[in-house]
Amino acid sequence: MIRVRDPKTGLWFQVLNYGGREGNYLEGSGSAMFTYAFARGAHRNWLDKKYLSIAYTSFDAIIKELITVDGKGLVTMHNICGGCGLGGNPYRDGTYEYYVHEKRIDNDTKGVAPFIMAAIELDR
Repeated sequence: MIRVRDPKTGLWFQVLNYGGREGNYLEGSGSAMFTYAFARGAHRNWLDKKYLSIAYTSFDAIIKELITVDGKGLVTMHNICGGCGLGGNPYRDGTYEYYVHEKRIDNDTKGVAPFIMAAIELDR
C-alpha cells in the first residue's frame, strides 16, 4: 500500500495503481481505512512502528485534503466513493472509467466511520 500511496499528499487514489492518471482522485474511504489499519497494526505490534508515523501523516493529509468546515462549524468529508463493485452488463464492468466515474458522496459512512476510528486510534 505504501508503494501506491500518493507521494505528494500521503493519501490513496480511487484506482490505486493509476495515481495521477486523468480522472483519478484522492478517495476518502480507502485513505481512512488504510490510515486506521496502519495505526491499529502498529499499536498492536502487528506492523513495524514506522507505520504509525505513516498513519499520522495520512490522517493529517485527510484533514488537509478531504475535510472542510463551513461557517456554521459543520464538518464535511469529501471524495468518498458511493459504492463500487463488479457485475452486470455494462454496469460495473471493472474498467478504469467505471471506477473513476462512480458517484462520490460527501459524509458517506464508508469514509466517515474509518476516519473516526483512525482519529480514536491516533488519539486525535
